[in-house]
Amino acid sequence: MRFFQKLALVATFFLTAQTQAFTPESGIWWNPNESGSGYAIEIQDNFLFVALYVYDVDGNPTWYTAGTTLEGNALFNGDLHYTYNGPCIDCTYTAPITILGQRGPITINFITETTATIQFEGAVKNIEYFNFLLGDETDRMLGEWQTVIDFSSTGQGFPFSADVLLFDLITTTNGKYAEGCRPDNTIDGFCTDFALNNHDVAATYDPVDNQLLVVVNEDTNYWLAYYLDIGVNQFDGEAELYPKVGGHNNIFYPVRGFRTASRSFIETGVGPSKAQAVESRASNGEQNQVQSERVNQFASSITPRSLSSFTINEQEKIVRRQGLIQKLIQKLENK
Repeated sequence: MRFFQKLALVATFFLTAQTQAFTPESGIWWNPNESGSGYAIEIQDNFLFVALYVYDVDGNPTWYTAGTTLEGNALFNGDLHYTYNGPCIDCTYTAPITILGQRGPITINFITETTATIQFEGAVKNIEYFNFLLGDETDRMLGEWQTVIDFSSTGQGFPFSADVLLFDLITTTNGKYAEGCRPDNTIDGFCTDFALNNHDVAATYDPVDNQLLVVVNEDTNYWLAYYLDIGVNQFDGEAELYPKVGGHNNIFYPVRGFRTASRSFIETGVGPSKAQAVESRASNGEQNQVQSERVNQFASSITPRSLSSFTINEQEKIVRRQGLIQKLIQKLENK
């Protein structure tokens, strides 16, 4: 029973802002149908730099670059620079020649954190973040994630709260699931018996809405459900904290999450991670008491919103994904 803070989003805000609430991810991008060429994209604050490794009409490797600030959070319009006549690897360095804007305009329109279209030299291509080894949408959750939840609309003294989700196991009985826990603290990178028995977590991918659904065993009285649009190292979405007796209350709040330890570190203890694990300063009982008090304080302050207040399409989406959430609950209860 895990206290992961409740994510609630006032419906009008969620429906108007959620489609833009993502940050494109830096890394290697490609078109899966065009192996051998690609796009190295680096985003720092609102500045995007892209290096294209492509070919000319004779099949010779060609080096293009572009860089400028994004328009909003998801649109890049720049000029494509052509660089040539550089030194060989073991030659004395001489500066290559770069002709600014020589190849015309380039546009990258990001659709999600990890998908986009790119247009240059008269061609429009679908590109995506290159997944070297993280697997599908469920596999990539393996590792540790830290989340920030926006409680500001509730008038609570803690308008933002945070939690940790740790996934260390993939199971494939009656579907595909990522399983794990809310760890005892933010330093240790593993699930203790206490965490697995009291704050276990299950997740599955919903291909209809392209979302990852997560259920956390919050405490003796509450489930916490997440509905997430996931990238490779981040996710955005909403969450719903609701009683185990009585069912969904249809109150949603915004959440963002970030990967803080790699799959390799969680599974083997070796790999990108945070600080070295140290002994927790609070006992399990003390942690559980604080979590329960905070959940109860929050739950008593909210006003449920009826399902009928949503549009028909929204109602269908909510009911369908809540049905999937029930499968995740069964997964936790039947372990």
